[in-house]
Amino acid sequence: MAHPHKHRLYRGHRAKSLNITEEELVEIRARERTFDGAYWRTAMKSFSMGMLILRLFTRSFYKVGLLFVVFGMAMLGIAFLRRKAAGDVFDQRKPFETSGFWVMITTLVTTITYFIIFALIMNL
Repeated sequence: MAHPHKHRLYRGHRAKSLNITEEELVEIRARERTFDGAYWRTAMKSFSMGMLILRLFTRSFYKVGLLFVVFGMAMLGIAFLRRKAAGDVFDQRKPFETSGFWVMITTLVTTITYFIIFALIMNL
């Protein structure tokens, strides 16, 4: 059986090997970056910012640093729940859809966090 596209074989020689084209591989990578990467990067950057504030600034900024850490934990929770609720987003037969519910939850958590940070900074 001749295929017009170059195929890669994944998972070695197992019976459940996945034979996909270069275009399908690009699509899977794009879905992974969009689906998981954005949430995890945001969480890790929030943790880093919180640790930076806790280490470099005075005690008066500790609440701000801790809030960034809590925000990072919330983003990790959202990422975990979104992944669990979405099922198999890498199934090529299903069109990829951005979940409006998770976007709204993320927006709400982010907005509340930044309002609290603003209030904390204004009270310094």
